[in-house]
Amino acid sequence: MAVPHTEDVSVSGHPRRPLVSDECGPKDCVRVSGQVYLDTLPAWERLLGDLVDREGDILMDMSGITFVDVAGASSLARTAQCLPDGRRLVIRKPPASLTRVLELFWPELVAIEVVE
Repeated sequence: MAVPHTEDVSVSGHPRRPLVSDECGPKDCVRVSGQVYLDTLPAWERLLGDLVDREGDILMDMSGITFVDVAGASSLARTAQCLPDGRRLVIRKPPASLTRVLELFWPELVAIEVVE
């Protein structure tokens, strides 16, 4: 039985977590937690758009993210592709599934650096 996306339950039966972000650390790091999926995609894309306007590399602590769907991964890759030469999107501790999707679909994208 399919579960409509409007219910507050993911396919695995675990409750979906809203997307939350806040500033962290001394170097303009942004900590993001929750899940990136259809309902939170607009907030995810707004966050990424705001980060592009900052100076220097974009630092994101994604250790609190439990799920990113393919649309969320695509938004992340598009954001990195729009960065000027020399700037990077450094993501710390993303979900393993996001790392695999990035390696599979955007293996040559050097503007994203994954750090554990």
